Amino acid sequence: MDKEVLEVVLKKLAKESSVASIVDVEAVPALPKGENYSSTILRVSANVVLGNGRMAKKSFIMKQLVTEGKGGELMKEYNVARQETHVYTVILKQMSYLMEEFEDTDEPLWCNFVHYDPELSYILLEDLKASGYSCVPRQESLDLDHAILALRGLGRFHGMAKVLEQRGIISNDNKPNELFNDFKLIRCFPYAGILNVSKAIKSWGPDWEEASNKLKIPFEPFAEMWRSMGKAPTDTEFIVLNHGDCWSNNIMFKYDFQNRPIIVKFLDFQNPTYNTSCMDVTNLLYLGIKPTVRRSNYKILLETYHDSLVRSLDKFGFTGTKPTLKEITASMKRLEVIGLTNFTAFYAGLVGLSTEHVNIEKLLTTNGEEGFNEDVIREPGMIEKLGPDILDFVERYIPTFH
Repeated sequence: MDKEVLEVVLKKLAKESSVASIVDVEAVPALPKGENYSSTILRVSANVVLGNGRMAKKSFIMKQLVTEGKGGELMKEYNVARQETHVYTVILKQMSYLMEEFEDTDEPLWCNFVHYDPELSYILLEDLKASGYSCVPRQESLDLDHAILALRGLGRFHGMAKVLEQRGIISNDNKPNELFNDFKLIRCFPYAGILNVSKAIKSWGPDWEEASNKLKIPFEPFAEMWRSMGKAPTDTEFIVLNHGDCWSNNIMFKYDFQNRPIIVKFLDFQNPTYNTSCMDVTNLLYLGIKPTVRRSNYKILLETYHDSLVRSLDKFGFTGTKPTLKEITASMKRLEVIGLTNFTAFYAGLVGLSTEHVNIEKLLTTNGEEGFNEDVIREPGMIEKLGPDILDFVERYIPTFH
């Protein structure tokens, strides 16, 4: 075909499908109350006229970052909107180029970025729901099929990030993650969460009295443990850019005609950090996956992640040393205390029926004294979900804090 003719055809095609004008716009809440704490999520729908004259509907997600109160101060201090924008406009864009370079025809692991307004602190993104994606309901967590697909996606993301780092496109700044470094944040969130569980499980009956008392740990040794876990040993572990907030509500899936998950995408890249790749895996296993699935399939889940990571490193031309399954397993063992801490402190709130498990504003203003809702832990079924891991945590790790 003649080059000039093809150029005209392609330009005409692009013009026909592009937006010529907007007729009207509507914004409505995209998530129920209690599904997101750091942003107001709106679904923005626009009726538009295309270049060919046809009417069409475009849908976007608008993330309006919290800017008021102590929570807003925290969001502004750590520039989470700008961080997420940087991930979309620089890192994920470079991953797209990497996929093109190696003719990777798999779906990208992220949605399309549209716009960022630094003055109003909002980000406009593609609406994945309009393309057939959905989240697993928060109260359910991921089953084995969803967990395997998510871990394969996570391995692919880490693999591409490591290749970009090796090429010098993104840099490992080695800055400590403030969630693991700031004593106030440690006291207000994981530590306060543990003390909240200590109080609440008394309602489970006399058999839980001993565990309740043991969970009343002193702050100083707990904080030192937490801070030490944020510093990965770079000489023995696979350090890479982490998603930073990898759990079920930040993952969307598309399904086949038999309702099996076949494509995964990750959301909320507002807390990217450099650490061992197992930090993301730990967060997903302990905060995003059904506890029974994690306990029964732990080895399979790690093997799934490791296989995807190594395949991705190979596919995209990584020339450095790749981690062995034994090394990944050792990293996960080191981080087990973080997984059990997060699970004990937060999991009930993530899967509970209540939409008011945590009040971030109150936690920050009371230095962690108030802000968690004990009633969530008293909901039916919580003993079965939380109990085995709380007892494991109490037996193996709590003694180190006293």
